[in-house]
Amino acid sequence: MKYYEDFKTGVRYQLAGAYHMSEAEIIEFARRWDPQPFHIDAEAASASIFGGIVACSSHIITASIAIATTNPQEASAAVTNLGFKEIRMLAPVRPGDTLTSMEEVLDKRLSRSYEHCGIVTFLDDIYNQHGEQVATFQTAALFRCRP
Repeated sequence: MKYYEDFKTGVRYQLAGAYHMSEAEIIEFARRWDPQPFHIDAEAASASIFGGIVACSSHIITASIAIATTNPQEASAAVTNLGFKEIRMLAPVRPGDTLTSMEEVLDKRLSRSYEHCGIVTFLDDIYNQHGEQVATFQTAALFRCRP
């Protein structure tokens, strides 16, 4: 279990685990949350600048959160996410891609609002199975301090 004290500013590490993006999931997610033709319609997507179905940005971010939170090796004393900034989509994520995540601790400080908690700011870089960076963003989260 990682507590606030376990995060060290400037440390960059590979998160355990990966997330596979199937075509069915890309379409299902996009139908509900971002029904653009290049996310949900193979024919329309083939005529787009992408040349085929691609995942929407919110799906990519959601997948990166799954990488960080569903693997027992990444268990943490997280309380809540506090927000995202500087979100950039750098390359399309296609059906069959497997995503991994590198995370760097940019900053940390004790919370003034929540006793026994601290705020950690991360830079997350998301890569596909070819090592191509597909997304990057910063996020801050509230973590419990070690008991």
